[in-house]
Amino acid sequence: MSIFLKVFTIEHESEHVLEHDLSTKSNFSVPKIYTAKGDLSKRWYVYFSFLNPETNKM
Repeated sequence: MSIFLKVFTIEHESEHVLEHDLSTKSNFSVPKIYTAKGDLSKRWYVYFSFLNPETNKM
């Protein structure tokens, strides 16, 4: 499993737990940056979640 997928999975799971603890949901999660441990020769990513208005799920 790639490091990006590991980081994304961990972040997503932690946000998913927090999401259910809050009485009000926001429409967007806080953007996160995957920095490849500072290695500029590798791809960096910005990832976030948003609320799907049809399903009301992130």
